[in-house]
Amino acid sequence: MPEPSCEASRILGDRLRLRRRQLSLNQEAVAHLAGLNVSNYARIDRGHGNPTFHTLIRLAAVLGLEPGDLMSGFSTGQLPSARDDFEVGVIRPVR
Repeated sequence: MPEPSCEASRILGDRLRLRRRQLSLNQEAVAHLAGLNVSNYARIDRGHGNPTFHTLIRLAAVLGLEPGDLMSGFSTGQLPSARDDFEVGVIRPVR
C-alpha cells in the first residue's frame, strides 16, 4: 500500500478512521451518508485523499464532529512541498 501523500492527509485519515470505528461504521456507510463515492472516501480515510471544504463539512456532520475537530493543529510543515513559483506566505508576481 502506498504511503500517504503528506503528513496532513495521514493525520486527517487517522482522525476520520478513529471516529468511524468509534461509531462502528464501515467506509461504505460513511460514504453513503455523506453522499460520497465509496472509493473516494476510502482514499481520504486511508490518508491518501485531499477532500474539499464541502466534503470535510459533510464528513464531520456524518461522524458527529465539528469541522474544526478534523482540522485543528495542522501546520504548513505537514503539507507537501510547495511548487517552485509559490512560497508559503509570499506571492510572487507573474512574469
